[in-house]
Amino acid sequence: MKKIVVVLVCILLVAGCFAMSGCQSGTPAASESASEQATTQETVAESQAATSEFPTEIPEGLQIAYYVSTLNNGYHQGDANWAKKYAKEQYGADITIMDGKSDNNVMAENVELTLAGGYDMSSFFVWEGATVQDTVQECIDGGMASNMFYQTVGDIQMPFIYVIEREAAMEMGKVAATKWKEFHPDIPIKYAVIGWMENPTVDVERTNPFVEGVKSVDPNAEEVAMLDAGGGTEDAYAAAQDLLQSNPDVNIIYGESNDLIIGIMTALEEAGRGVAVDGVCQTEIVCSTDAPESEIKAIYDPTSSLKVTMSMTPKDNALARIDNLMDIYLGKIPQNEYLEINTYDKEIDYWNTKPEDAIAFFNDQYMGDLTLADLGL
Repeated sequence: MKKIVVVLVCILLVAGCFAMSGCQSGTPAASESASEQATTQETVAESQAATSEFPTEIPEGLQIAYYVSTLNNGYHQGDANWAKKYAKEQYGADITIMDGKSDNNVMAENVELTLAGGYDMSSFFVWEGATVQDTVQECIDGGMASNMFYQTVGDIQMPFIYVIEREAAMEMGKVAATKWKEFHPDIPIKYAVIGWMENPTVDVERTNPFVEGVKSVDPNAEEVAMLDAGGGTEDAYAAAQDLLQSNPDVNIIYGESNDLIIGIMTALEEAGRGVAVDGVCQTEIVCSTDAPESEIKAIYDPTSSLKVTMSMTPKDNALARIDNLMDIYLGKIPQNEYLEINTYDKEIDYWNTKPEDAIAFFNDQYMGDLTLADLGL
């Protein structure tokens, strides 16, 4: 019996050792598997974070393609100057001005250059957005923070800095019609517009509201011409010459930008027109858009018939365009969603806007240093 008991005890001891050995050999294997799994999960999480997170700050030296219609226009010069100054001082970024030269082909070429140039950001302003939207989309898909200014780019959904002009344009029409009826009550109003006749944005924000303003004062005002001069100063000069030959009795003329007004006023002066006497326009009242220095001086010149304008705001627009790009870059604003950011034009005219107020506005928006003495006041 004793031998049997000893044998049983030995068997039990051996079995216990094997059991303990099995547990010990299995525990390190299980522990190592859990560690590897945790490490894999951490790596995946880090990879996902790297691809989805946005930068937390703006690095120095970002390269921005910045579009303007034409540098032959005082407003676009001011816009470009403010963009360069603000981007550099506020964000340490560098601006390349993409001058569209009032030419749709040049604007399309600029989009191709932007794609090829490897820019970090771009603020697009093109007249025929549908023709370049595929290339613009490539820029965005490649990681270029992008927005659009004044006009949309086809049907691309992205942030849009949209200038509201219709209220100021309507006020221009009202002022011009009111003053003409005051100066020449016996001469019926006959108006013409020289600008962009096939541009939907210009129609909505400039042409149609201006005409509405004129008609609100005189429902019988007659439209004598709507002339396209999208090519710039020379086109406007030729259009104004044609207008004066075909409709010499035109007495309210709206030129839809500063570069167009240069051509229009030249044609008027060559025809012995464009004159006022002590602020009383003799043969026509001329209205414009943009209000750079040359226009401000002309408006307050009592001998010029250019007496009304609506000023775009180059400072406000440039800051809005640049700030929006930075917000997109930092992920504060979605790149692929439509978001409208509005700025507003300001109506300025000889009879209702104090020259001191016009000067203060101009100096702020255009980095100007105009004084009353510069206006002969």
